[in-house]
Amino acid sequence: MEIVAGAFAEALLEEVFEKMLSKEVLDFIQGRKLTEGLLKKLKITLLSVNAVLDDAEEKQISNQDVKQWLEELKEAVYDAEDLLNEIKTEALRCKVEAESGSSTSKMFRKLNKKLFSTWFYAIDKAIDSKIEEIIERLDFIEKKKDVLNLKAGARRRASQTIPSTSLVEDFTPYGRNEDKETIIKLLLDDMTENKISVVPIVGMGGIGKTTLAQLVYNNVRVKQHFELQAWVCVSEEFDIVRVTQTIYGSITSGACDLMDLNMLQVKLKEALTGKKFLLVLDDVWNDEYFNWDVLRRPFESGDHGSKIIVTTRNASVASVMGTLPTHHLRQISEEDCWLLFARHAFKSRRVGGNPNLEVIGRQIIRKCKGLPLAAKSLGGLLSSESNIEEWENILKNDIWQLSDKDSNILPALWLSYHYLPRHLKRCFAYCSIFPKDYVFTKSNLVFLWMAEGLLQSKNKKTMEEVGEDYFDDLLSRSFFQHSQGEFDHQPVFTMHDLINDLAKFVCGDFCVRLEDNDSLDIQCKTRHFSYMKTYGDGFEKFEALYEAKNLRTFLPLSLRCPIVAQFYMSDKILHDLIPTLQCLRVLNLSGYNIRNLPNSISNLKHLRHLDLSYTLIGKLPDTTCTLYNLQTLLLSYCRGLVELPTNLERLINLRHLDIRGTKLEKMPPKMGKLQDLQTLSDFVLDQNTAGYDDIVELKELQCLRGTLCISGLHNIVHVRDALEANMKEKKYLNQLVLKWGGDTEDSKKDREVLDNLQPHTNLKELTIVSYEGTRFPGWLVDRSYSNLVCLRLLNCKNCYFLPPLGMLPSLRELEIIGLNGVVSIGAEFFGDDGSEIQQFRSLQVLIFENMRDWQEWSYVGGNEEGGAFPDLCELRLRNCPKLRGRLPLDYFPKLKRLVLCRTNIECLTLSQESERRKLLCLEYLYIYCPSFVCFPHGGLHAPNLTNINICRCKKLRSLPEHMHTLLPSLQSMDITECPELESFPDGGLPSKLKSLRIESCRKLIANRMQWALGRLTSLRDLRVDFNECGEVDSFPEEGLLPTTLSSLSISTLLSLKTMDGNGLTNLICLEYLAIRRCPELQSLPEEGLPTSLSLLEIFYCPLLKQRCQREKGEDWPKIAHIRHIMIDGEQI
Repeated sequence: MEIVAGAFAEALLEEVFEKMLSKEVLDFIQGRKLTEGLLKKLKITLLSVNAVLDDAEEKQISNQDVKQWLEELKEAVYDAEDLLNEIKTEALRCKVEAESGSSTSKMFRKLNKKLFSTWFYAIDKAIDSKIEEIIERLDFIEKKKDVLNLKAGARRRASQTIPSTSLVEDFTPYGRNEDKETIIKLLLDDMTENKISVVPIVGMGGIGKTTLAQLVYNNVRVKQHFELQAWVCVSEEFDIVRVTQTIYGSITSGACDLMDLNMLQVKLKEALTGKKFLLVLDDVWNDEYFNWDVLRRPFESGDHGSKIIVTTRNASVASVMGTLPTHHLRQISEEDCWLLFARHAFKSRRVGGNPNLEVIGRQIIRKCKGLPLAAKSLGGLLSSESNIEEWENILKNDIWQLSDKDSNILPALWLSYHYLPRHLKRCFAYCSIFPKDYVFTKSNLVFLWMAEGLLQSKNKKTMEEVGEDYFDDLLSRSFFQHSQGEFDHQPVFTMHDLINDLAKFVCGDFCVRLEDNDSLDIQCKTRHFSYMKTYGDGFEKFEALYEAKNLRTFLPLSLRCPIVAQFYMSDKILHDLIPTLQCLRVLNLSGYNIRNLPNSISNLKHLRHLDLSYTLIGKLPDTTCTLYNLQTLLLSYCRGLVELPTNLERLINLRHLDIRGTKLEKMPPKMGKLQDLQTLSDFVLDQNTAGYDDIVELKELQCLRGTLCISGLHNIVHVRDALEANMKEKKYLNQLVLKWGGDTEDSKKDREVLDNLQPHTNLKELTIVSYEGTRFPGWLVDRSYSNLVCLRLLNCKNCYFLPPLGMLPSLRELEIIGLNGVVSIGAEFFGDDGSEIQQFRSLQVLIFENMRDWQEWSYVGGNEEGGAFPDLCELRLRNCPKLRGRLPLDYFPKLKRLVLCRTNIECLTLSQESERRKLLCLEYLYIYCPSFVCFPHGGLHAPNLTNINICRCKKLRSLPEHMHTLLPSLQSMDITECPELESFPDGGLPSKLKSLRIESCRKLIANRMQWALGRLTSLRDLRVDFNECGEVDSFPEEGLLPTTLSSLSISTLLSLKTMDGNGLTNLICLEYLAIRRCPELQSLPEEGLPTSLSLLEIFYCPLLKQRCQREKGEDWPKIAHIRHIMIDGEQI
């Protein structure tokens, strides 16, 4: 039962009234006297009940009978809404079938007029019967209001919508400065006894543990101190595989699909070896020592000084995991609580502007008892209120009197919900479907709200735009909060645990979440159902759903990144159970091993949201096209999908069709009829069709937004059709991809087609692929495209000159790939319209790749101060084999990343003027140029350069001069296949260097005793590959390696017989040792390996492999102390 059922019912009633006045319902009842009369009676009854809801909402706090009355009312109103949806759907079906019916079917209906009349009569009678039943229930409920002494009264004024902004909330640490500095001091202290230290932060829910961890995690000093950082929300369900996957993915910036914990931990250990890392484990509940002991094993390979922050409500968790004293987070002071409240309540208004509000506000704050979450939510509630009476109503509200026995919800949070505008109440309550710590995107939640009917177009805004406003409003009121990371290039959000409890309490039994190993307890009144997917979802798990005849939402969820057919679902669920859930509006089957849908999918006539993404679906049944209410159809990354149903145009309510990553060969006919489409990810033109997928179908789709990819443009027959597509008027599109394919042998036609596909000037990103025209259209470089920030020209092989792209004023990212016809780039690239505006003034990323014939780049433009590319941060030149000469770095004063790969550039140069010789921004340098011979004379003065990778520079004889002084921040250096490089520069390598890799550098490795690595006190990771370096009988020589090493890898010593024990025994910090491709290595040193080792890898060392067999090998006693031993990829 829920205390705020009245507020929820009130919002639900408003939704029912709107549906009664909808065009579909009014059209359906026209001429049906009985139905019309019953609906009027239903409306009168609902209005009578609605009048007393405010009084009921107040009295339910202390009156259990009123609570029960509200619960019964809500269930009846849900049923009334279902019935109205049934009427709307029937009206919609009649409309679609009348408009799409052929002459044959019309004739058939005329001949069977009597049959159809009987059928319609049956439908009318069934609907009338249902209305009478609901009226009878509501009459009973309405009469009980008098018994409960519920009075009609003035409506409480809800707080108004807060204008949203695009700014992410900044972290002003009211009352937390001391806590923040304490934690930072612990993190920056490398003199701790433990190699890996754990800092527990303990406090009650809503106290600000996560916020404090975020403050510390994003602190500049902390970021500079640690090489790697990772954030994991652990939550109540402790899944060690998921947590390990997330950590590995975070530190490697890539997804990890491994499910084997052992392999996961080995990979994570390799990634952490020798690195100083910071890991945040947020919201930990599990206090079992065994779980923590298993989880932490890979962490031990990290560098000394690595830290782990653990946030938890449970002190026992801290005692199990902590190595440093627990930091107990207390309530903030009343003054700090006031400042936090005032920041959210007054926003841009002056706090002192109304002293009476401050007096009342400070009294409200005393009731928050120092909880930041309570202060923040109440501040958000009052941010749009300047009426003193409203503030006093909140101060004196009976909800403050709630005790723990009434509910476990904070009164401050109750009030925040209580005073929400009606339209936000149901939107928030729907979020009870998400389990704690689940992250979601704005767009996905808006789609779900839309399917539930919570969004209506208004004030010329689409449903999606209204939903985004609602979302931003709830975010600004702290019902949602930003989370770490992103999904599908979108930011993700979550709900605080206490807010999640509130949502669950508000929705009550109308929403059921199946979590962990709970049994499914579901009732007939349940409308929404979610569960966490497993790898084998059998039928028995869901059998109870047969009782949920009114279920609207079937939503499997996963905390993992989506993968095609990652999960198993029983056929019985799909073919037997789901078709019986005929009230479903949301059906999500994403990621399951589904190859086809049953024809009975047509039973789900109320379905609005169908997600089949990442499944094995090859074809949708034709009956899908009878789902006339369908708004969202998600088919992304269905790799086997080759066609859509022919009658797709019947889905007249379809607004979002995502077919990214499919293998569609053509579009169904009459796509232009889907005029409500907001999302159409792809439009495929096919040469073998009868013209029904003609590009002209795009003409009527004026509402398209987001990204559109048009492929198969070479199949256009009539050039004018491209103009008919009316791309110039599609003002809501952000990204446009235009793809040709095959050899058209008609460059003139391609040029005219592209001319005619001119997009609207609102476009932000444009990609042109395999265009075979000889020039680009003039509109491409028109300054009116002031919103264009990203341009990609890919594989346009017939273009011999680049257009003057420097004219585009806002261009930030430019990719030119595969333009093999371009030989020279010069003044034409920059452009000059006679104005004083700097060309390429906004460009930050410039990429040239696969330019087979490009030979010359003339750096024209710019000025003495800014260079030709004044804002460029990243320059990548890849696979441009004929590009020779020098690269003058003066033209790129703000360059951060420079990649030269498979070009024949010979040298980097800098001006002789001392003030221009510093590359203050450069952080990363990669050079793979066979003809490269030298760096700038006098050295590379790049004080912020952290990473150098030099590969296959066959002619390079020396590294940059004065590296030890000019590159003070260098931490990682890789040198591969540079056979003429003999030594490191005078003065040696920079002292902060942590990782060094040398491979196939014959002369440099021969002079290894001159490396002077002993000076490098920060060096942790050394990898040496002796390929093509002559005979080496013994390694490592005594004194060669620094004692600070924690990771050592040696490879391809084909003649190595023994390992020098004297060179290894002093490596007291060594934890990881890899020995690869040493076929003659006969044994390990007699002295054994360092006792600090925790991971040993041996690969393709056949003689050594036999000697290291567990328990049997002659060298086993030398390695028995090592925790993890891998031989030829297998752990022994």
